[in-house]
Amino acid sequence: MNGLTPNCLDDFLFSNPAEKQTLELVLSRQQPFPFSGKSGFLLHGTWGTGKTTFANLLPCLLEAAHDPNCTMPNGVGQMPAEDPANVHSIVIACGNGTTSLSIAKTINAANDRYPFFHNSKHDYFVFDEFDRLTVPAQQSLKSAMDLKRCMFVFTTNYMHKVDLGIINRCHLVEMNQISNPSAYIPIGQNILQNMGIAATAVAVGTLQAHAVAAKGSLRNYTNLVLAEGIKLGGAVPV
Repeated sequence: MNGLTPNCLDDFLFSNPAEKQTLELVLSRQQPFPFSGKSGFLLHGTWGTGKTTFANLLPCLLEAAHDPNCTMPNGVGQMPAEDPANVHSIVIACGNGTTSLSIAKTINAANDRYPFFHNSKHDYFVFDEFDRLTVPAQQSLKSAMDLKRCMFVFTTNYMHKVDLGIINRCHLVEMNQISNPSAYIPIGQNILQNMGIAATAVAVGTLQAHAVAAKGSLRNYTNLVLAEGIKLGGAVPV
């Protein structure tokens, strides 16, 4: 991570330790996925907590995990993601006329291709702001989630708007504000280091205060820490 571009599981914060453990078990390939009707991850929480960023990165992490040369010497949390150019991930922006028919055509077309270049031998489908789909469109997706060669990642800010059948087919991953502001310190210090200044250049108490003020939004937290670094003469990471 360069402070602004996450590239592994540990670059993100998860509200529920048990849910992060599920991710670790899947990425370490100890827990099979898809398995027993679960073929998706549903990321839910408030705005700015990194759901969309993680949703786009998760297929790359899954591909890395299935790489036969993957050894994970620093643990699964530090396993770097596969290059997106080597991952067949289809991102579907929900709403704006997205229909059940167009979704079905996209999934079936991908499922008909031979997956010779996939480490996992699966296609990845990322549905951002899934709650924006109509109820019929959501419900039509349930049968597609049973296809053998598909992995799904969904994001939402509104869990109550997601079809219960979709929820039941997913591992849930909550991404909200972490109750302990100390959890944000490594992220802030990483940003400072990538600005060319010492990780300790900004007091821990200040980083914690910014975490509280950000209310779970990594967008807000990043900008608050960035401003501290700029005041100390740091360069903005690119």
